[in-house]
Amino acid sequence: MSALEGLNPGLWWDDTASLRALEQRLLGLWGGRGFAEVVPPFLLPETEALAASSEALSSRTLKVQANGGGSLALRSDFTAGVAWMVSRRYRSLDAPLRVCYSGAVLRRPTPDRPEGLETLQGGCERVSPAAGFEGDEEMLRLAAESLLALGVKDPVLELGHWGLVGPLMDRMAWPAEGRAALESALNRKSSSALAALGGRFGQSPELVLLGDLLHLGGRPEAVDALAPRMRTMGVLAVWAQIREFGGLLGREFPGLAVRLEPTDVRHWSYYTGLTVKAFAPGRPFAVLSGGRYDGLYPALGRSFGAFGFAVHLGRLLEKEG
Repeated sequence: MSALEGLNPGLWWDDTASLRALEQRLLGLWGGRGFAEVVPPFLLPETEALAASSEALSSRTLKVQANGGGSLALRSDFTAGVAWMVSRRYRSLDAPLRVCYSGAVLRRPTPDRPEGLETLQGGCERVSPAAGFEGDEEMLRLAAESLLALGVKDPVLELGHWGLVGPLMDRMAWPAEGRAALESALNRKSSSALAALGGRFGQSPELVLLGDLLHLGGRPEAVDALAPRMRTMGVLAVWAQIREFGGLLGREFPGLAVRLEPTDVRHWSYYTGLTVKAFAPGRPFAVLSGGRYDGLYPALGRSFGAFGFAVHLGRLLEKEG
């Protein structure tokens, strides 16, 4: 994709009206739940922006050179900008801080994400005084409510957790090349690629478990049968947490399909806990994504924990394929 092909052609009046309607629904819902709207900066000091971004976003971040002031990073996601704002204003928190936003982000397109340079998002972040699981339930409910408020047709809400896949991968003594290939194979849900990697880099109980989890993903009762092996490898409690949250959403939102995905690795290194995504028929990419990211604020000198998610408004405006 050339730079010109990646330019945003702009929104004509019908799409602009649709965008404003979506924003009003989301900001109205989030404001009613105590999330105050903020406007994160479009430019950040490069050091702070990259410290707050995952490896994937770091490679997709666009930069500009300030006159004598060093490199600045254009907004590749809102979370980094919010974190920068919060860390400049608060050294400590006595209670959770809730903020929301809407606007554009700029990213380098990739082969598996052929979107334009500029995309539209809305989202919210819940920043806690300390790292942990506090607030996960609130944010999952809000994600489900956001899908309903938007009127997304037949959405599927998918739950994963870094604490299941990440520790299994950390136990495997593979080189960086093998680890990256393993992440790619899990992301593509390719059992054959997983098997080939075992032949190349070496088999292990962790790899076998990952292969079984991949094969059984989406069938919670079948995954439950792997409990003895998950317990041995120290990840059973995490699966139990995913199951608990899946059951909670199923009870409170009976019309919403909930899928439990034990091998979710998309941008897994950005997250430290629960992850959430939503998909809709006819749309190739997630329309909502986020999770817990307790490693971000310590990189900026604060001990806060946080959970956030973004609604991909630009994707919702696209015609269904």
